[in-house]
Amino acid sequence: MSVPMRVVHTIPQLVLENAKLLGDEPALVRRVSGDWETLTWSEYGAAVRRTARALIASGIEPGDRVAILSYNTPEWVIFDVAAMAIGAVPVGIYFSSSDVEIAELLERSNARIVLAQTTAQIAAVREASIESVELLVGIDDAQGDTVSWPEFLSLGDAVDPDVVDDRIAAIEWDDPATLMFTAAGYGSPVGVILTHDNLVAASRSSVDLFNVTQSDSALSYLPLSHIAEQIFTILAPAHVGYPVAFAQSIGRVRVDLLDIEPAIFFGVPLVWSGFERALRKQVEALTGAQARIANWSMGVSRDSIAARNAGSSRSPYLRAKVAVARRLFTDKARSAMGFANVRLAFSGAVSVDPSTLEYFAGIDLPVREVYGLSESTGPAVVTREGATRFGTVGLPMPGVEISIADDGEILIRGQSVFSGYLDDEDATGHALRDGWLHTGDLGGIGGDGLLTISGRKKDIIITAGGKNVDAGAVEPLLREDPLILDAVLVGDGHDQLGVLISVAEAFDGDDDLAFAQAEAVVERVNQRFSRAEQVRRIGLLPRPLSVDLGEVSPAGEVDRLVVVEHFTDEVAELYR
Repeated sequence: MSVPMRVVHTIPQLVLENAKLLGDEPALVRRVSGDWETLTWSEYGAAVRRTARALIASGIEPGDRVAILSYNTPEWVIFDVAAMAIGAVPVGIYFSSSDVEIAELLERSNARIVLAQTTAQIAAVREASIESVELLVGIDDAQGDTVSWPEFLSLGDAVDPDVVDDRIAAIEWDDPATLMFTAAGYGSPVGVILTHDNLVAASRSSVDLFNVTQSDSALSYLPLSHIAEQIFTILAPAHVGYPVAFAQSIGRVRVDLLDIEPAIFFGVPLVWSGFERALRKQVEALTGAQARIANWSMGVSRDSIAARNAGSSRSPYLRAKVAVARRLFTDKARSAMGFANVRLAFSGAVSVDPSTLEYFAGIDLPVREVYGLSESTGPAVVTREGATRFGTVGLPMPGVEISIADDGEILIRGQSVFSGYLDDEDATGHALRDGWLHTGDLGGIGGDGLLTISGRKKDIIITAGGKNVDAGAVEPLLREDPLILDAVLVGDGHDQLGVLISVAEAFDGDDDLAFAQAEAVVERVNQRFSRAEQVRRIGLLPRPLSVDLGEVSPAGEVDRLVVVEHFTDEVAELYR
């Protein structure tokens, strides 16, 4: 059964329409006591309505902010959609955030209610003691003054159901729908305000471009506080009604994939490289005829994917070979990884190594690269069949325009571009100029129209795990120690952050003592940040940074590209 596209201007409206149209069809699936349990669309819609009434009973008004600090769960999604339905603004907080970050984001968002899951998360909210927080709701734990999820829902039982419909009807397309904090090179996270129109436009274009239907499915496992995961877990399903299963944890994704076998799978480069290593290990262990069959099959699949990527027709002979390769090897390889039914595979956050894309082409799995930002409501450019060249990130999404500024900066314009940053007119004015979003990324558009990312103008580092790290938030803390002269974060595209440190002459050339001091400083600073933002690799620079060599300005601003170029060996040593 396919759900027709409907002209509405909010995600909650779509979800509630699905509840009527799809009824007992599966919507949200999770594992409970070893078994997968399903929430139907009817139950999902009812849960959204009841949660919306509970929020209203708690005094939440349009424009108020409510925070979610949890792993990916149905409650995360239900609370998020319910908040939007009554005109409130949900704020997702990374579940791995440090206590310092949690307190900062709760205070900056002025959140009135917090939905948290674990004992540790609840404790972090309590210890933050943010004045605006009036109610703490626990999903798994409800000790002390924490209200349990069932208790919270019961608060709304006395609220007239029509009030929810009135709130939904009062929402304007340009009202704030969600708030996301992200690193953007300003020294501290900025709050990206996305409107209802942004969310609908971005997800509708994704659904249209890739012909997503109710027969598709997805596995939710990356943090829902990021727009990319919301696209696949909340927004796209709202349009067409496909079911979403929730992984038990990031560490259990490979196990859950084998059970769920989704049609849509999104991963960051770190995830894809992990799958590649596992697959390579299995293929390289084959011997004799099995090895020859695997190598032949992978070669055939790569030829086929290359033709599809280029938009070239495949000869009947190549198609026949692909069918044989699938039967002999590639179907088995995909099934062993849980990718048997995957028809749409995506990689985003930072460019993936082209060799990884090439390797997955060998099992007949084209992985599409996605380029976008929180400020563009996720996907702005994507590779697709007939428009894929490894090393590029593809063509603009429908309704999106891309341009390159004179200095090489990538500019984005379209309905999905955000409305501004929270309480920061200067940053908003810098990012939005003359109708264009200035991304802070550098790139170029080839003769085939495909966008290539060549560098970054804004001073952030994006790890292979997809985490945006603002170097300007970390380096000054490291340099607060009087024995640290320079501290330069590196790790763009790597699985872990590293830092290059120069130390004062007080160590008299004793590298062991200097390294021990650097380690102690890094360990202390790490406590302020989430695990994904913590520095894991430390290297000592042979000398302080030089103004004359262009490594640092007279004002003390580090030119990261120059430093990395001048200390190539030191950076390489960090990641050996």
